[in-house]
Amino acid sequence: MEKYNKKISMLNFNNVSIWSEKDISQFLIWDFLNALETYGFNDLPHHILKCFQTSTQKYNRYKFGLDLLDKFISKIYINNNIKNKKILFQGISYPSIFWETKKYYSPYLIVSGEKERLFALKNFIGYVGINNLYQYVYKYLIERNIKYLYELIKRVEEKLKVIKPDYIVLLNDGFPIERAIILVSKKLNITTINIQDAIYQSNNPVIFGKAADYTLVWGKYFKDLYVNQRIKKPEEIYILGYPFLIEKSRVNNKKNKDYTVCYLGENYEQYNKELLNIKLETISEINEICNTLGMRFIYRPHPGENIKMLKSKVQKICFTHKNEKLTETIRKGDIFISFDSTSLVEAAMRSKICLQLMNYSVDTDNFEKLGVCTKSFQKIEELEKYLENLIKSSNFIDELKPKFNNYYIETSYRPEKRFLEILQDIDKKTV
Repeated sequence: MEKYNKKISMLNFNNVSIWSEKDISQFLIWDFLNALETYGFNDLPHHILKCFQTSTQKYNRYKFGLDLLDKFISKIYINNNIKNKKILFQGISYPSIFWETKKYYSPYLIVSGEKERLFALKNFIGYVGINNLYQYVYKYLIERNIKYLYELIKRVEEKLKVIKPDYIVLLNDGFPIERAIILVSKKLNITTINIQDAIYQSNNPVIFGKAADYTLVWGKYFKDLYVNQRIKKPEEIYILGYPFLIEKSRVNNKKNKDYTVCYLGENYEQYNKELLNIKLETISEINEICNTLGMRFIYRPHPGENIKMLKSKVQKICFTHKNEKLTETIRKGDIFISFDSTSLVEAAMRSKICLQLMNYSVDTDNFEKLGVCTKSFQKIEELEKYLENLIKSSNFIDELKPKFNNYYIETSYRPEKRFLEILQDIDKKTV
C-alpha cells in the first residue's frame, strides 16, 4: 500500500490548484486506507477494491436508465422550494433530523441506491446521483493514474454547481467520493458537516471527522477524542447526541424466565478473514450455552455480512428475519451480546441487559468501564457463568437498570431539535 503522509491541516484548501499529485491522491485515497492499517485489517485493500468494482459494474449495467432519471430530476426538482438555504444530505439515514430540517431549509439528497431514489421521488425532493463516480476511484486503484482522480473532482464539481447547496451533511468524510465532495465544497465555499456514524476506540486513531468543516459527535467522550488527538479544534465539534430517537423499552420481568438472548453480529472478517472462525465458534458456543440453560438464542447479522455463507456454516442457529429492524429485535430480546457493536450500546440505551464479549483479536474499549453495558467479559467461560447465575437470580428486574453514561453518548437531546440548534450556530459563523 502506498505511503505518503501529509496532514490535512497542512494542505492549502484556498488554492487546490497548487496541490501536487501526491497531495490529491493522499487526501482522496490514501489517508483513509493508511489509517485503517493500524486496525490490523489485512484484507481491507481487496475489500475496498471489490466494493468499487461492484458499484462500477452495477452502474454500467443500468447506466442509461439512471442517467436519464437523474437528469430529469435535476430539471424538475432541483430549483423547487429555494426560498430557504439549501442543505444537501447524504442519504436518509437520520429521518427525524431530515424532516425537522425540511421545515426551515430546502433539503436535497445525495443518492446511490434504489431506496433513496424512490424516497426522493415520492416526496418530491431534488437529488444528485453519485453512481457514475465509483468508476473513477476503481480505475485509479487499478491503474494508479492520477487522471481518474482529477476526473472525479471535475464530475463532483459539475454536480454541486447544479444544486448550489449552502450546506452538505455527510455520513462520513473519509471515503474517496466523500473526500472529493469536501474538496470541491471548499473551493465553492460550501460548508460541510460530518455526523458520527460509528463507535470510535480510544486506543486507535479516529479516521473520520478530519476533513469536514464541522463534526457532530454522539457525546463529550468522542469530542475529547478529537481534541486530544488534535484532529479538530473544540469550536469545530458539536455534541449532537445519538442521531436516532431512543425510547426506553418496558421492563419485562418474565416469571417463567423464558428469555431470549441475541448476539449482535459484526463484519470484521470482511477486513481480516482470520476473524471468521472466531465468530463461528462464538455464536455456536453461545447457542449451546443457551440451549443448556433453556434460553432462546438468535443471531442478528450485520448488514455487511455474507448471510448465506454464515447460515451454511452454523446451520442450527436461528437468525433474525432479513427485514427486521433493529428496534424490533431489541424490543423482542432480553439479553444482548456483542464484541463492540454500536447496536449493543443502543440496546443499553433502551434499558436492556447488554453483555460485551471481548474475544476478538482486535483492540476495543471496555464498555462496562465506560458505563454503557451491564458487564464485559474476556472469555466465553466467564459469560457462561454469568448467564448461569442470571437465570437463577430472583432480582432479574434489577439487572435491567444499568445507569447509562451520558458522557459517552448524550441521551438527553432530541436529535432533530439539537441538529437545528447546531445548524443555527453554524449559520452565525458563516454570515
